[in-house]
Amino acid sequence: MIDKNSTPEQIAAYKTDAMSRFIPAVAHLDEASARLIRVRAEAEGWSASQAEWLDRLAKAPLIQAVVDGTPAPEALEQAYAQARRDLTIAYFDNALAEGKTLFAAFLTLIELERQLAERRGEAAPDYADNILLAACEAVQVAAERGLSSEDQVSAGFGMIRKLVAARGN
Repeated sequence: MIDKNSTPEQIAAYKTDAMSRFIPAVAHLDEASARLIRVRAEAEGWSASQAEWLDRLAKAPLIQAVVDGTPAPEALEQAYAQARRDLTIAYFDNALAEGKTLFAAFLTLIELERQLAERRGEAAPDYADNILLAACEAVQVAAERGLSSEDQVSAGFGMIRKLVAARGN
C-alpha cells in the first residue's frame, strides 16, 4: 500500500503490481461476460451478430462499473440492459440516417420486436393500427420537443403500453 510518504520507487512498484493483477482480471471478465451476454442475447431472440454488438456495447460500461466497485453480476445486468437500449436506439437512428420518416423508423423497432419474439418461439405482438398510429404520434411529439432518440422511442413504447393496458381493462 502506498501513502503520502511513499517514495517514487514504491509508487511505481505498487502500480506495476496492481496492473499485473488488474489485466488478467479484466481479461477474465471480458471472456466470461462475452459468453454470458451472447447466450442471454440469443435466448432473448437476438441474432448472433446482434449478440456480438450487445457484447461490444456492454463491455466498457461493465468494466468501468466493476472498477468502480459494483459487484460483477450487478454490473453485467446493468451494462447488458443499457446495451440493449443502445442497440435498439441505434436501429432507430440508422433508419433516420437512411432517410426514413420518424414513423417508419419507429416501425423498424416494432419489426425488431417481432423478430425477437419469433426467434424466441413466441407469438409476435400484433398491435392494432390505432395503437401504432398513436405510438408514432407520441414519437413525433417527442421529436418536436427536441427530446433525444431514446426519449422519442420511450414515448412511443410508453404509448403502446398505455393503450394495450387500457384495452385489456
